[in-house]
Amino acid sequence: MKEKIKQVLAKRAQIQWFLALGFIALNGVLFFVTPRAAYIPFFVLPLMIISVFFWSRAFCGWACPRAAFLERILSKVSLNKPVPKWMNYYWVSVLVFIILISRVTYVGFTRGLLAAGFLLCLVPTIGALVVGWYSPKSWCAICPTGTLLKTLDRLQIARFKIAKEGKCTSCGACDRVCPMGVEPSKVPLNSGIEQMNCTQCAICTASCPYNSLHLPARLNNQIKQGVAVR
Repeated sequence: MKEKIKQVLAKRAQIQWFLALGFIALNGVLFFVTPRAAYIPFFVLPLMIISVFFWSRAFCGWACPRAAFLERILSKVSLNKPVPKWMNYYWVSVLVFIILISRVTYVGFTRGLLAAGFLLCLVPTIGALVVGWYSPKSWCAICPTGTLLKTLDRLQIARFKIAKEGKCTSCGACDRVCPMGVEPSKVPLNSGIEQMNCTQCAICTASCPYNSLHLPARLNNQIKQGVAVR
């Protein structure tokens, strides 16, 4: 089972490298080829919202190009400090969300949809680069899009959560590897990790020496079936 989890995380790494390079390429197109690439967020955002109802915040942990860039590339030159605790407060991310969306809405009404889309691309990227030099995933804690997704995640019923079961000694190994500063060791047994900043990246599952942390149910069932076949 442990080996299967490592294979899943290796696949995640491959996906993220592809997305990280795509993120760089997309910004190159946006700034040096055509600003019309700024329309893309308006097509992607509805898909991200829909994904919450099936996979919780797995989009943020697995499929977000900006998050992939921060984790795979910017982390190479970052100080790699933990996400500051104040960034994990929900009201902080809501405040950032209100400020950005208010500005984007104003620009959209006064200068058009393309200008609004360009601002929606530019500001988060600059913000991610600025705070990412200190902690690569710190932007993910206050990302306006992530704020929308984690707010919806609190309302939806279908769960795609990391679960905590079996034996746990609270050794803290999972806490130390979580890129978002979530502390799985403090989650009660026989429950899912409900912290709003958990992006379902599943890195914590491979760190647990007692196999107390399990991948989200649907993915975990697929792995079990794969083990059974073998």
